[in-house]
Formats: sequence, structure tokens, C-alpha cells
Amino acid sequence: MEIELLREYLVIADEMNFTHAAKRLHTTQSTLSKHVAALEREFGEPMFRRARRGIELTEAGSVLYRRAAAIVDMMDGTRTEIAQLRRSMTVRVAGLLQNGDVMGLLSRVARTLRTDEQASLSLLPASVPSATSLVLGSEADVAICHKNFDGAEIEGLVCVELYREKLLAFVESTNELASCKELSIDDLRTASLARLSGSYADYGWTNIRRICAGHGFDPRGVPLPIDNMIDLMTYPLGDAVLLLQRGMMPVDTFTNEHRCCLPVKDDDAVFVVCAYCRADDEERLRPVLDVLRREAAHMGIEGDGPRDGSRGRFRSRCDALAREVDLNESEEAAMQGFARGRSIDRIAGDLGLSRIMVGDLLASVYKKAGVRDRQGLLDRIEAKELPW
Repeated sequence: MEIELLREYLVIADEMNFTHAAKRLHTTQSTLSKHVAALEREFGEPMFRRARRGIELTEAGSVLYRRAAAIVDMMDGTRTEIAQLRRSMTVRVAGLLQNGDVMGLLSRVARTLRTDEQASLSLLPASVPSATSLVLGSEADVAICHKNFDGAEIEGLVCVELYREKLLAFVESTNELASCKELSIDDLRTASLARLSGSYADYGWTNIRRICAGHGFDPRGVPLPIDNMIDLMTYPLGDAVLLLQRGMMPVDTFTNEHRCCLPVKDDDAVFVVCAYCRADDEERLRPVLDVLRREAAHMGIEGDGPRDGSRGRFRSRCDALAREVDLNESEEAAMQGFARGRSIDRIAGDLGLSRIMVGDLLASVYKKAGVRDRQGLLDRIEAKELPW
């Protein structure tokens, strides 16, 4: 039995009038009648009988009223206690914290977790190669890192793929490649690629070599002597091509009248961003990992121009599914909120509806989409064509 049916029943019993109860619950009389009929079928007894001025409780209805009030109170108290436990859980995150896209993702995740009273995030400074070591040593709970380029798993850790970060190419305006609208990896066969120094840069260079090897050549690297991000933004590139992940910094920061940015169009010219956690801690962190995965579903770079910087269009994928299964406007709005991990209470508040009505909308979405739960719904949405 749905707890919300009992909440609804209590309102009807308090009002002793279906019209007034429907107004309080922001639903219709016919919906209330159906739900009361469902309760009566379950218990095998009528709960209301007609009276001179409306309705009144039967003997069975009075019993249900007392028990329903106790059940609802107990459930509310349980939810409050669990919410307090969730608020007290702090998840320590390390990894790609210098990456603008990762920080944008974590800010949305933190907001969702805080709103739904699930947990809070604490960011730990750590270089990329050591972030997973911090998780293995229980010094961090989650590491946001690029996936191992050879695809090998890290023993003791669970890997959750989040999104794919495309490469951008920066060249001086005098470079012959500057006239191109976009580049492919094959265009770089004879080019000199700027090779940065440091452990993080070495990590990235390994991936660039892997990508080039997939196209049948080993890139020619030339050292780029920089010490900090300011140097990276201003140091002359000469004839070299600088490849960077899109999330390193806003594109406008790297471009000016002397330097331009070109998107790399190949599907394999990406860094795969993942979340790692200890296998024996996965269950505890499940709510956080689920929010990370849902929020990351609309990450990625699309568009032909390097200044587009638009995220993967999660809304467009929802629209596509809505058209495919013939959802109405209210059903699609409820689906989008639910797929993003919003609670039913929050969706109800956003749409100005009761929890019962939101539940009915989601039940209709499930039926039309042919799914049984939130994960199935998310899988249907993510199955639509992605922007990367």
C-alpha cells in the first residue's frame, strides 16, 4: 500500500467532503474516488457512507483513520531521523578539481545532495595520479579521474563512467592550421604537438599518444617550457599545436588575436572522466554515485564552433523520448525532474502539484516508456543519441 494513499485518506476524513479534499490535495474528485475504492478493495470494507451533509466514516473507516494517522506519523518520524543521518554524511572527493567542467559537475551534485538532505561534499586537494591512491588508503571516498587509458581496472576500486571530455587544439594565428574550422587527429600527423611538463601533463600526453596510435602514427612532441597556467595562456606556441581538454579552462581565456581554438572532431579524441570508489564502500556511497551519474548525463561538448561550449542536451534527449512514447507536457516535466534525481516532494513543489498527482504522472511515464524504475527510465533517456 502506498503511504501517500493513507495521507490522502486522512485529508478526506478530516474534510468529510471530496470536493474540499480535492482542492487541498490539488487533485480531482474522480482521482480521490478511485484511490478510496482501492483502499476499500484491499480491506474488503467500505470506509465512508453517505450522510445528510456529505459523508461520514464507517466503523472500518474509523479504525483505518486511527491506524493511518499512526503509520503516517511513524513514517514521517523515520524520514526525519534518516534525513539527519544523511546530513551528517560527508563525502570526501579528490581528483580533477582544477578542471572547470568537473567543478561545475560537483557543484550541481552538492546542491542536489544538500537539497535532498542526502550528504555533503568535502573537496580534497590531490594530484591526479594520487587521487585513486587516496581512495584505496581510505583518505578520500571518491576520486574523479580520467579512466585508465588501457582500460585496465584498478583492483579494489569500482569505476563509474561519467562523461567524455573532448579535446581542443590551440594554434597561433600564423599557423597554417588556423584557417581550418575544425581538425581531425589525422591532420596532426606531421604537426609538432606541444608537450607540457609535470605529472599531470605526462598523464595527458600518454592519452594523446594512445589516440594518435589508434590513427596509425606516433605524435612528434616538442617541449613547451611553462611553469603555471598564466604561462600556458600567454607563452608563444610557434608552429606547435597545443591539445587540451575542454574542461581545463574557459576557451576565451586561451584565445586572443594571436591564438585561435579549433575543435578536434574525432569521436575517439576524448578523455573519459570517471568516479572511483572502494568496492567495499560502494553501497554506502550509492546515493552519491547515482547523483553523480545523473548530473553527468548532460555533460560533454557539442557544436561545431569552439566557442559554443554547450553541454550535452539532456533536455533534448528527454524531449525525444517524450515524443517517442507520446508523453504530455506534465508527464515530461515530471520525467525530467525524476530522471535528474529530484525527490517527489521537490517535483511536486516545482510543478505546484500534490505528491499523489506526481506519483500518478510518473506511473503513466513508466507505463508509456515500458520501464519499471528510475534506473530504467534513465537508461531509456541515455539511449537517445549522445552529443559525443
